[in-house]
Amino acid sequence: MFGSFFKKRPSLERQLRDLAECGVKLLPGATPESLIAEWSEEAFEKDPYRMAVVALGSEEEARSENLWHFDTECIEDHGAYVRIAERMRQLAGDDMPMTEIADFVDVEGREAWLSFRLDGREHRWACEVDSDWVDPSVLTRFAQLLEGRRTGRRFVYLDLGGQDCVLGCFSEEERGKLGRVTGLKWEWLR
Repeated sequence: MFGSFFKKRPSLERQLRDLAECGVKLLPGATPESLIAEWSEEAFEKDPYRMAVVALGSEEEARSENLWHFDTECIEDHGAYVRIAERMRQLAGDDMPMTEIADFVDVEGREAWLSFRLDGREHRWACEVDSDWVDPSVLTRFAQLLEGRRTGRRFVYLDLGGQDCVLGCFSEEERGKLGRVTGLKWEWLR
């Protein structure tokens, strides 16, 4: 009856090691000490893996190349969609080498767009304006672009149950292993 209640939860060091083995590319600053300096060790043990991926993908200080803790209420002015495109490019690495990234955002005028070049082709996407919320079709379009490049990697997300999520970029094998090891529900971004 009490077996699962008393089950020992993995240490933060073990969580980081497991995540790296699942394809999470840790940056040099991703140490248990640096994470505990910002959050408590109890937080990582109370909500294992979930808290770790949120911390590794932190907007303020990313500690992973291919995870991003993304707040969907982030469109306030020019540059907002540029930041999103640059971060998606970073998550995908060499698999999506976008250049000439630009945007226009006028929330009050209800106009926004994102443009960039990929493989010599210009892309310009009109973005729906809904206060300061991101147009979810932008993320869908990035997912479709990467999937169409047939690199073996795709964008994934972990729904955190609020206005934020964790985005990542993994192979099918890595995504499956992430789910098995962490117990978290990683979905393909569509």
